[in-house]
Order: sequence, then structure tokens, then C-alpha cells
Amino acid sequence: MWAPVPEGHTSASFTTHLLDEADIVVAPGNGYGPTGEGYIRFSLTLADDRLQQGVERLRKIVS
Repeated sequence: MWAPVPEGHTSASFTTHLLDEADIVVAPGNGYGPTGEGYIRFSLTLADDRLQQGVERLRKIVS
């Protein structure tokens, strides 16, 4: 799943922020070429309960 990064972040800086603050690993969009900048890529390959945990951690830092 692709998602835009919040204003004030690059794809790389928001990726680092998610890892440091919420223990969430995503791929920065710039790794997929110049048009990927400004986006991050989520992989939804975990069990539903683990995904829900990640959503809750994400919600806390973007609110």
C-alpha cells in the first residue's frame, strides 16, 4: 500500500521517524524512483492482529 508522507517530511525522513518513534518498518518511496518521493510503501503481509498493532502505533504519532 502506498501512502503520502506528512507535510514537512521526505519519504526517507518519515521512514526513519516511523522506525524510531513507533517501531514500524516501511519502504521510502524514493527507493522506487523519483516519482516515489513523497510516499512510503507499507507491506501488509502480517497477521491481522499485528497489522492492527501497527495501525494503533501509527495513529499515535500522526495525530
